[in-house]
Amino acid sequence: MNNSTAKWLIGILSTIGFGTIALLYILDQNGSVPPLFETLFKPIVFISLFPVLLLIIGLLIARGKKEDKISNKTLSRSAVVIAALFVFRWLTGYFN
Repeated sequence: MNNSTAKWLIGILSTIGFGTIALLYILDQNGSVPPLFETLFKPIVFISLFPVLLLIIGLLIARGKKEDKISNKTLSRSAVVIAALFVFRWLTGYFN
C-alpha cells in the first residue's frame, strides 16, 4: 500500500470513528440515545479505529526503514507492537 493511500484511509476511518464518538456524546447529553446506535457503538468504533492504529504504526515503521510502501511484513510488525502494548497493559495495569 502506498503511503498516500494509507494516509487517506487513516483520515477516512478516523473521521468515521471520532464522528461516531462525538455523535454518541451529543446524543447522550440530550438524553435521547437510540438503543440500536448504543448497541452498535463499540463495534463501529473498534472496526474503524483498530485499522487506523495498525496503519499509523505501519507508517512509522515504514518511514523508519525508509520504505516507499507499507508491506504485509510491516503491518504484521505493527500488529505485534499493538499486541505487546495490550499484554503490557493487561499484566501491569499501567494504563488503568
